[in-house]
Amino acid sequence: MKLQITNHRLSGSLKFGLLEFVWGLRFGVWSFHSRKSANGFGLIEIVVVVAVVTAVFFAFLQAEILSVKLLRNEKEILEATMLAQESLEAVRSVRDEAWTSIASTTNGTKYYPVVESSKWKFSASSPGLINGKYTRYVVFGQVLRNAQDQISSSGTVDGKTRKVTSMATTTNRQVELTAYITNFQDSLARPKEAKVISFEDSTTDSNLASFPSNNAGDGDPAQGFTTLASAIKATKIELFLKRATTTPSNIYAELRAAPTSTPLGVSNTITSSTISNSALTWVEFRFPDSISLKALTKYYIRLRSSPSSNDSGSGSVGPIHWGYKQTPSSPYSGGEARHHIGQFSNPDYTGVAEADKDFGFRIYALQ
Repeated sequence: MKLQITNHRLSGSLKFGLLEFVWGLRFGVWSFHSRKSANGFGLIEIVVVVAVVTAVFFAFLQAEILSVKLLRNEKEILEATMLAQESLEAVRSVRDEAWTSIASTTNGTKYYPVVESSKWKFSASSPGLINGKYTRYVVFGQVLRNAQDQISSSGTVDGKTRKVTSMATTTNRQVELTAYITNFQDSLARPKEAKVISFEDSTTDSNLASFPSNNAGDGDPAQGFTTLASAIKATKIELFLKRATTTPSNIYAELRAAPTSTPLGVSNTITSSTISNSALTWVEFRFPDSISLKALTKYYIRLRSSPSSNDSGSGSVGPIHWGYKQTPSSPYSGGEARHHIGQFSNPDYTGVAEADKDFGFRIYALQ
């Protein structure tokens, strides 16, 4: 038997398979890496990607930290500016009540605006941080005017104008605002007023009222009076006072229908250190608005202090003497002196009435 070998052409698929096998043997390592690259990232690529992503996130984080810091700084500046502006408003409020409270301040001294009895006043001691962060105060300075009546660095001192510098500070920043205030009310024509009721024969200089009560809570003094045959609009009162210590608590006056009733009006606050300490003198308390009082009706002038003399431990400092007179019968038939009103934080306690004593007072009303 003769063996015949027939020459057949290899099919295309078989050729491709053989080629793939040969190339696979020759370039097996390369083919392996190529398949690995085709199937996923290598270790180096992963490290690079992680580094890039980390850098991007770090950049975003730094931008966020910077933006938060800027917002916090802007917030502090805004709050400090508002506090400084409020201090200037406090100065204007005190000025509107009585220019004497501005005129009595010392140039270059720090004064801290505080609210007492719903009114602004200046304190020589710091009340502490505001919101646990801010310190604020005002400093007054003199104003000079030149020959053209312009504010200048040289010239004549203008006693009716003061420079005010308002400061609000934190540990990191400081906001400073400057303004000028004037005693504009002195230039306005005041309504005509006259003394209508008074008791002026009150020359006894003694501590009858124990007011302000040196932190003891002994209460307030008051003087009763009766209006005349016609109704009046009271504008101010004057009381015969003397301070017995260097810096007693600041004081103000109220008009009331009864010793413990709701006030009909509250006067400006008097800086007590400005009251004479050598003799009894008449001290003016002016009401922001006139107070209508009925004819032939009894009312009371009640003297108050800041801090309150009613409360034990409030920090009130005294005494201030309110001049009085004592006779077997009432020196002034329309009222009586009272003291210890509201003693020991009791708002309903009407105090002790002294039928044979009267404090000195003057009441002024619109004509």
